[in-house]
Amino acid sequence: MPLFSYKALNNQGKIVEDTIQASNKKDAASVLTSNNLKVLTITNLESGLASMFAGGVSVSDKANFCRFMSIMLRAGLPLPEALEIIRRESSNRKMQKILADLSYQTRKGRSLSAVLGQYKNDFDPVFLTMVTAGEHSGTLEKSFEFLAQQLLASYEFTQKVKGSLIYPAVIISAMVGEGLLMVFVVLPKLSGVFLSLNVKLPPATKLILDFGNFVGNNTVLVLGIIVASVALLIFIFVYKKTRLFLFSLLTKAGPIKKMVMEIDVARYSRTLSILLKSGVPIIETLDVASDALSQPKWREISKKFSALVARGKSLSEIMLSQKDMFPVILAQAIRTGEETGSLDIVLEDLANFYEKEVDYSLKRITSLIEPLLMLLIGVAVGVMVVLMITPIYSIVGGLDSAL
Repeated sequence: MPLFSYKALNNQGKIVEDTIQASNKKDAASVLTSNNLKVLTITNLESGLASMFAGGVSVSDKANFCRFMSIMLRAGLPLPEALEIIRRESSNRKMQKILADLSYQTRKGRSLSAVLGQYKNDFDPVFLTMVTAGEHSGTLEKSFEFLAQQLLASYEFTQKVKGSLIYPAVIISAMVGEGLLMVFVVLPKLSGVFLSLNVKLPPATKLILDFGNFVGNNTVLVLGIIVASVALLIFIFVYKKTRLFLFSLLTKAGPIKKMVMEIDVARYSRTLSILLKSGVPIIETLDVASDALSQPKWREISKKFSALVARGKSLSEIMLSQKDMFPVILAQAIRTGEETGSLDIVLEDLANFYEKEVDYSLKRITSLIEPLLMLLIGVAVGVMVVLMITPIYSIVGGLDSAL
């Protein structure tokens, strides 16, 4: 049933703000009136433009949610009340709706993990598993504290990756913009001037000028072709099979392959660490953590780890048998953690180490990309200048001979 938020006056004249589930606004108002509340406003949290533009739940939103939940539960606040307070402070409409639903349903006796399970598109299996483990062990505030740490680390890691890609993205965007400006503005004008003169032009220059003339006469058609090409590229990257194929090709390149491996190892180690800290059994931990791997082949192989551990094999032995996936140093560190009973701490240290390695790899790749991009820009500009200056010299030569 739809969820409504409302403001109402109680018998003491105080304003009450809360949520209620009902078939429609009229039924919601009837229920509130029967509870001796004078309705002021009722808003459907799932209808209209608000839900259309609600967006998603970002990593930072989830990290803040976990941090505040940990603090409030440690302070002794009841779960529904804590959820309602966070809902009022949240600026994300999607998060407000989810929190309102959580507050309402936990008040009705449902567990937090059961309600969160209805929002699997916003909360991943690791999040749901940790909340479930916290409820079962009676340490929900610790589970939220660990989740906040994990989400914050993940957010910082993602921001570093994005930050390293900003410079190449800006340069490539500028190149594309300049190319479009040349094609649609400069070339058609130059073509009209040069082709109208009776001067012999080099074949390459004539080819470019003919192209510019064609663009000037068929601007709408060329724009349509460009838009269709961009749409096709977007579809290729969105469609799962082609995206995975391109990803597999990209990861075969030396530096990229190493960096993707480091990213996967960092995410896998951190996920294992955070789940073990929350008291999740190792077999369930391995099942859930496999989803943290980005490469489908690795994910498929790692799904078998839990069955091998259940048969008595140690995690370090399994990883040593998968040297193509995991570095030997990782397996050796895990063996130390297993022998000392500090596997969760060792995995956290490994996650920190490989996240730093990814940072260094990104810096190396971007430092290599920057001069290549500058060289590419220089070559492109040089070619255009030569092709445009050559006909000018031809025209001047033709004028001199005429005189």
